[in-house]
Amino acid sequence: MIAKSYDLLMADVDYEKLLNSIEPYLKKEDFILDAGCGSGYLLVEFMSKGYHAIGVDLDSRMLSLAYDKLIALNFNPALYEHDLRLPFHVKVDVIVMMFDVLNYFKGIKKVIKEAKMALKPGGRLIFDVYKASVLEDYDGYIEAEEEPISYVWKINRDKNRLIHQVMMDEESEKVIQYVHPLTYYQDVLDSYGFKYEIKEGIDPRKYYIIAYV
Repeated sequence: MIAKSYDLLMADVDYEKLLNSIEPYLKKEDFILDAGCGSGYLLVEFMSKGYHAIGVDLDSRMLSLAYDKLIALNFNPALYEHDLRLPFHVKVDVIVMMFDVLNYFKGIKKVIKEAKMALKPGGRLIFDVYKASVLEDYDGYIEAEEEPISYVWKINRDKNRLIHQVMMDEESEKVIQYVHPLTYYQDVLDSYGFKYEIKEGIDPRKYYIIAYV
């Protein structure tokens, strides 16, 4: 249920604008890994611009939606079910983890370690994370819509967690995100020897971080 609703709710994101914002850190010859690719919207954008990109996600339902998108556009659906805390067994130039992928992990040390191991020399890890302010901003948040689907989305805060409860078609699913201060992410990147830039981006709720091996 959550995969289809997520896919519909993410349909109106300006993916071209997002890619334009990170393209200064990409090269046309880069081999790109979209880690936590979800239902494939950003992968479509990469491939539409001629990048060699593959996608991984832990959710097979999301990968199925991504597969259908890519096939419909005559792209090669190089998609793999994978836990980002485990070795990738591939070497790439760029890993992107967009749309708060890292916020779904209680701790990110294993994820960052495996990302570094998968990057070629000179590689880049590009990701976004929520600012700590969202913990207050979204505590008690309720969103209810009828279009493009009928759903109710409630968010409550529990310490550094955002607990999402999504109800659709009399079904309910809980999703938990973990929000840390910026210094937490900096400390983890420092511990693995990354150099990095921290930027504002198209979503004012987030930091956009470009880390270099």
